[in-house]
Amino acid sequence: MDSLKIGVMGCSSFAQRAMIPAITSSKHLELKYLASRSKSKASDVALSNNCDLLIGYQSLIDKDDVDIIYMPLPTGLHEEWCTKALKSGKHVLVEKSFATDLTSAKKMVEVAQKNHCLIMENFQFQTHSQWKWIQGTISSGDLGDIHLVRSTFGFPPLPRDNFRWNKKLGGGALLDAGAYMTKISQLLLGNEISLIGASQTFDKSGVDLYGEAMFQNDKGQVAQVAFGFDYFYQCSVELLGTKGKLSTNRVFTAPPSHAPIMILEKQGERKEITLSPDNHYNGMVEWFASIVDSGDYDCHYESLIDQARLINDICTKAVTFTI
Repeated sequence: MDSLKIGVMGCSSFAQRAMIPAITSSKHLELKYLASRSKSKASDVALSNNCDLLIGYQSLIDKDDVDIIYMPLPTGLHEEWCTKALKSGKHVLVEKSFATDLTSAKKMVEVAQKNHCLIMENFQFQTHSQWKWIQGTISSGDLGDIHLVRSTFGFPPLPRDNFRWNKKLGGGALLDAGAYMTKISQLLLGNEISLIGASQTFDKSGVDLYGEAMFQNDKGQVAQVAFGFDYFYQCSVELLGTKGKLSTNRVFTAPPSHAPIMILEKQGERKEITLSPDNHYNGMVEWFASIVDSGDYDCHYESLIDQARLINDICTKAVTFTI
């Protein structure tokens, strides 16, 4: 694989902490530019990562020597900047959620298809070795037939100046924590799942604080999920089968140093299995680069649309409450 040149659009704390180090350590990516609206905010970051600083996002779009843009911008800005990036022929790795609604998602995917560019959401957990272990346990039949998936992702309230409280920027618990819940349901039960019930709770400003949903596939398997900004920290998946139950303790946001613990229960038996630490940020950038190199993007387009469909179903069909 030839080295692919990448630019980062935005200077979020997550990008600095997790994704930029993954990019700079990649054998297949070369960090060329960091684009920011603020020179004072980004100059030290660009200098420490040996890349050029660009002021303004359009300046990165205009660069001819960039193959990929990593975009850690708020969801409400994605349609504008993803569209511009894709029209300029650049592949895009974008932070979740991809789109504010299904219509926006379809527009961006259509542009990606027209320009034969890859666009993917940065759900890096699916490249972690613990996820591969979970898939292997399911495939082995050790749990029997899986009937029920339970998953929760939530955390304590964020500071009020965080963009997640801003509805115009795509704020709210569903587009942030809830996106993981639709993704895990999609991965475990398939792309054809249907929403069979949901609720959302909003504050008086109109931002959703937390919610719950239930999905089902054509085999009768069910996913029950919960998400929110008003929790003590939760990051779990539980699989219930005819022979046993598998539970995890840090499935979506495992730090590179974290050794995941899998709890496997059967009748009269309980095992705790400690797995090796893994860096899923590195895994994600390498996976993305390999897909760009392959030129086969159709299944990733389909996944984006299906993910947006599930979120849209919750938005339009949930029973709502205001507190």
